[in-house]
This record gives sequence, structure tokens and C-alpha cells, in this order.
Amino acid sequence: MTDRERIRRIQSGEPEQMNELIETYYQEIFQYCYSRTGRESAAYDCAQETFLRVIRYLNRYVEQKKFRAYLFGIARSVCIDFFRKKAEAELGYEDGYEERLREEDFADQVSEQVMLQKAMQCLKPEQREVLDLSYFHGLKAREIAYVTGEKTATVKSRIRQGLKNLKTILEEEGYRWNG
Repeated sequence: MTDRERIRRIQSGEPEQMNELIETYYQEIFQYCYSRTGRESAAYDCAQETFLRVIRYLNRYVEQKKFRAYLFGIARSVCIDFFRKKAEAELGYEDGYEERLREEDFADQVSEQVMLQKAMQCLKPEQREVLDLSYFHGLKAREIAYVTGEKTATVKSRIRQGLKNLKTILEEEGYRWNG
């Protein structure tokens, strides 16, 4: 069943379809919120709030773009609200994050991800956001433009510039860039 069909069924009085919609997107939204907040507990709260807003306002939803882009737009707003409510000094990666991940079987993959996340933290926030949405969540430039409220050309430019800057940062850290 497509998102469009599922949403129509929810709007027509089948609320149990909401569980399927949440199960489809929860992990992806949680990961996006984590990449924005840098904290597991904050990501959990933001993902929950994202789906609460979807539930609250789904009766007003009118299909304009893909539902997935609409959902990321809500998650983005929730994360922005999170930063407005929290003092910057309180933010950052949770203690032991890297150590916890290294204990897992996929240590090499994790260390690459950690290096990439640290490098991405050096980018301008707008570049980091478009790269995150594009490469980690698979959104297309026009979907990112919808989520961020920017023009597609601006998004493409930020992706190009962000990749260029990311390459420089990673190479300075001794990581060979293959992109």
C-alpha cells in the first residue's frame, strides 16, 4: 500500500493504519533527528514529537509532494524547536557514544561514520543539513528544497560546496577521499 492510500484510509477513519505509517518511517526519522541533535535522548524526543504532530495534523494534510518529504519537513521543524528550547552548552554527543559503538561487531564501519560525523560538524549548518538529507536519508534535491524552504538550485549548490569542504576536512584528517 502506498503512503497516499494509507493516509486516505487514516483520514477516512482507519486510525490503525497510522501504526504502519509510523513503522515505515520511524527509524529513518529517528536517525535524522539524531544527526541534527547529536543526542540519542533528544533524537528520541524529537522523533516522538514529529509523529505526534503528524497524528495531530494529518486531517489537514493535502498531498503536494511525497509524504516522506513532508515528514522530514516536520522533523526539521521539531529539531529547530529543540534547539530553541535548549542551551547550546548542554548539547553535544553523549558521553561514551563512540566507545559504545566501538564495542559492536561493525567497528570499522562505525569508526568511518564517527569520522564522517565529526567532519560534518565542521561544515556550515546549511551544508551539513543538505548533505545529511541527501546522502544519509536519500532525499532528492527538489525534496530537500521542499523540506528546507530553499530553491532547488540553492540546495544543489550547498551540496556541491558541502562535498568540496567535506573532502578537504577529511583529507586534512588523513582520510583518503574516493568521492
